[in-house]
This record gives sequence, C-alpha cells and structure tokens, in this order.
Amino acid sequence: VWTIVLLLLMIYTLGIYLTQLVTDHRHSMNVQTEAYKVLTENYGSIVSTMFVMFMSVTGGADWGEFCKPLMQEVSPWVAVVFAVYIAFTVLAMLNVVTGVFVESVLRSQATDRDMSMVNNARELFMTLDGGIHATMSWETFQSKLDAPQMVEFFKFIDVDPDDAKGLFKLLDLDGSGGLTAEEFLNGAIRLRGNAKSLDVALLIQEVKKIEKHLV
Repeated sequence: VWTIVLLLLMIYTLGIYLTQLVTDHRHSMNVQTEAYKVLTENYGSIVSTMFVMFMSVTGGADWGEFCKPLMQEVSPWVAVVFAVYIAFTVLAMLNVVTGVFVESVLRSQATDRDMSMVNNARELFMTLDGGIHATMSWETFQSKLDAPQMVEFFKFIDVDPDDAKGLFKLLDLDGSGGLTAEEFLNGAIRLRGNAKSLDVALLIQEVKKIEKHLV
C-alpha cells in the first residue's frame, strides 16, 4: 500500500512540475505549431501530465515519445529529470512491488505446506486403531517410517529418519511414551525448516529433565 502511495505522490509531484514548466513555455510559442499542440495535449493539465507519467512506467506508451517534445521545445535538462524518474520508478519502485508479490506467494506456499502436513497427519492417524484420537507408541511410530505420510513428515521438518528415536522423544511432550495427533502436529510446526533445530530442541529437553531430577 505504501509503495503505491509513494508512486502516486511521485507522479503527482512531477506532474505539477512539468505542467507548470510547459505552461510557462507555451506562452512564448506559436499556437499554430504542431509542437504547441503536442505539448498542450500531453502536458496541458496536471491530470494529462500524470496520465503521461503513469503510461511511461506501465508500458502504456514509449516514454521516449513523451520526453522528446520536452527536450526539443522546453529544455534538454527536462530529459534528464524524466530519465531519472523512469529509472527510479522502474528499477526501485516496481522492484519493491515485485518483492511484495513474491513474499505473498511464499507465504501462501508456506500455508499450503502447513495444510498438507495437517492432512498427512490425519491420514496417518486414521490408519491406527482409534483413528484421529489414537495414541502412537514408539513401536508404531517406527513401523510407520516407510509410510508415505511419515516420509512427507520427515521431509517437512527436514530431519533424517535415522533420528527417529530422538524425534519421537521430543514430540512426546508429556513423556507418556505415546504421541497424540496434537503432539505430532505441534512438533511438526515447531521443528520445520532446519534439521539443526532438532538437535537444539533435544538438548533443551534433556536440560529440563536434568533440572527436574535436581529439584
């Protein structure tokens, strides 16, 4: 939103400047000339100038066509101002806009992955006795390591299946020796992204166990 506001503010500011500049210059021109008509059509009002500025950066027309009359009739330095506006808008402003859209897509993909993980967990627990309300023991967890849903789970959190035992202990937050669907999903969301997070989480869990024994 702020990017769009900044772009509109820039177009408005430059529009006022060019409109005033062209208006002052037209007073000394012959109204019958083609150049006068072109300048009046493109820069005769703030609205028309802003429209020219907008088309110049959105591909509505070649910005060189709008810049040439200014350079020939008003001042060559106006072309420099116009070129700076085009360069800043295209290289900076529009890149920011592109970045915003890319970030939105990445967030959407992350949400899709989360939903896929939820569906995988549901399918995995539905294969157990008791369905979604079942509790998965370590033996069951180990026997399911080759199941497609479990394979996707390990990919989701980026953990090697060889670390299954440690992972199971970490997911078993209450230390009951069994995993509920809630513990399974919470662990997946908590650990996703980097296998090193598993090592850190395991270390934290072990420290907490030691603290309990000391108390």
